[in-house]
Amino acid sequence: MRMALLLASLSLLLRGQDADTIVLKNDHQKYTILSQIADPAEAAAFLAVLRAGNAAERNRMASDFVKTYPRSWLLPQAYDALARTEIDLDKYDDALRDGRFSLRLAQENPSLLILMANIEAQRNDLDQSAEHAALALEYLDEIERPGNMSQAEWDSLRPELKSSAYFARARVATARGMPQNALNDLNRAAAWNPNDAEVFYLRAIVEVRLNEKDAAASDLAFVSKGTSALKDKAKSILLMLGKPDPPAPSIDMSLRQENVFQTDSQALAGGYAGPEACKNCHEKEYAAWRKTGMARMLQPYRRENVIGDFSGEYSEASAVIRLGFDRRPYFEINSSRYYVDFTIGSKWQQAYATKLSDGRLQVLPIEYNALQQKWINYWKMIDPPGSPRADIAEFPKLTQATNYQQNCAICHTSQLKADGGSMQHASYVQPGIDCEMCHGPSAWHAKHPEQQPLNFRKISNREGVRVCAQCHRQSTVRETGAGGEMNYSTKQNFVPTAWFMPYDAFSRKAFYKDGRFRETTFIVEAFTRSACYFKGTAQCATCHSPHLGDFETNQTSLKFQAAPDEMCLGCHSDFRSRISEHARHPANTEAARCVTCHMPRIMNALLFQARSHQIEIPTADLTERFGQQESPNVCLTCHAEKDAIWAKEQLAAWAR
Repeated sequence: MRMALLLASLSLLLRGQDADTIVLKNDHQKYTILSQIADPAEAAAFLAVLRAGNAAERNRMASDFVKTYPRSWLLPQAYDALARTEIDLDKYDDALRDGRFSLRLAQENPSLLILMANIEAQRNDLDQSAEHAALALEYLDEIERPGNMSQAEWDSLRPELKSSAYFARARVATARGMPQNALNDLNRAAAWNPNDAEVFYLRAIVEVRLNEKDAAASDLAFVSKGTSALKDKAKSILLMLGKPDPPAPSIDMSLRQENVFQTDSQALAGGYAGPEACKNCHEKEYAAWRKTGMARMLQPYRRENVIGDFSGEYSEASAVIRLGFDRRPYFEINSSRYYVDFTIGSKWQQAYATKLSDGRLQVLPIEYNALQQKWINYWKMIDPPGSPRADIAEFPKLTQATNYQQNCAICHTSQLKADGGSMQHASYVQPGIDCEMCHGPSAWHAKHPEQQPLNFRKISNREGVRVCAQCHRQSTVRETGAGGEMNYSTKQNFVPTAWFMPYDAFSRKAFYKDGRFRETTFIVEAFTRSACYFKGTAQCATCHSPHLGDFETNQTSLKFQAAPDEMCLGCHSDFRSRISEHARHPANTEAARCVTCHMPRIMNALLFQARSHQIEIPTADLTERFGQQESPNVCLTCHAEKDAIWAKEQLAAWAR
């Protein structure tokens, strides 16, 4: 029953979504991942896998697909299909191999994680089973429904998946001789799926071990009255217990309670005070914040804030933009002149917005890159082909595609509210990102200083990252509040409830073929794949702070800019005295820096390469498969004359 449920939940074709655009709940684009596969034969071969009539046929077609297209974008889905059909065909070793490879390319796949966890528990691979089950539960708390499922279908499937994940964890705890831990997880599994006979049968076995025979009898009686394959076994054990007429089994539905990051109700009721209220008591922190890019993300036009060169013109095939200055800078497109009313950004790149008479802000179609000192069409760089906002000739239509409030303000302003339900006319309390976007509503704290707002030193790393993820997780799915709240909440917590969109819903331009993220708009997604986050306590504030006071020379706000290894050695102190031995390069050289190998510069930022935040141990086998362009190996960025086979051999030798 459990395997049938999980095997049936294969989700392959999801909708597409532009990068760097906010994602709203129930708002999906119109194209699928297959529309980004250039080879019609490849797309047809994959569709044939989906349409196969039975497990054996699908297995054969999926196997043919991965052999014929070993570098396809669709490998995660193809290996997923292989693993599921191999389970159907009782080829469990093959299923583990292929399922794990699919997860290596795209690990945010709860149903496949649960399948692997249950097989691994059965085969006594307990550490791997526990890790996969925990990952699945974390994703199920946050993931949005797949694009090819209705909300009703997802609302039905998700509880069953959560139950199966808790069941896998219980199997691990049982095998480790930890019956109380197993019982705790089985109680949760029963709450999420009160119809699953396997859950109640295993719970009965655990309860017998804990000498809770009355509870065990109730669970066994439930199983014995059903139609599962465990029915006769349950009857047999029930007879041995000598409990002929037990009551219905206990199910604590309160265990369905989701993990919610709470904010003090008095603080929410007190509301927002604005950053100036923080200045008197936190003068040093306020002064440091005021210099940061967060504070200056959106600013009303002031001549001294403009970094762009407004002389000359910018041209593309579809249109020419004349740049000039007449009281203030302007863009002239098709004889229409648009004045700069706001600057957006202040560090490496700057965009500009013009304000319409009805209050809408429209982002002008090109941006100025300070590093290369030139104008660029940023949307053309990041959007999939056919994006209307990337065509500069389309700008005079002033559509919602270039509207600042709808597309940008949710991450570039504070306490944004959709006035009258209109996102395009939304208003904000503070331009830029203010103190209360990170620390919560503080009017109550200003009146009662002993009532502290959010203190990052006192929260879990999950909660800390969730605060930063409001703006730094591109896949976040948002839902406006009842009062039009767009990036804050007046209920339970100042960070609004949010989900993340399955990553197949985004343009392939955002990824490398090895599954790693190519674009820095997915920086949190990359970080949360790191063992430092998932297995450890690392959060964004471990390495970064907006209160350092040296922003002009430290624009990434690093706590350890002068000694970057300290970001890692705080936890990995055992390497402090043997850096050169570990790094295989001389200490105090760039090659021996922790971040050089474990956070290589492979993410596209604003015309420069930023460090990947998917902190990991380098490998080269995927580079061998996909090539350096689609699976960059850090060794080959310096040793460019070598190849992936050499890098793989070197890394293997180091691991011994």
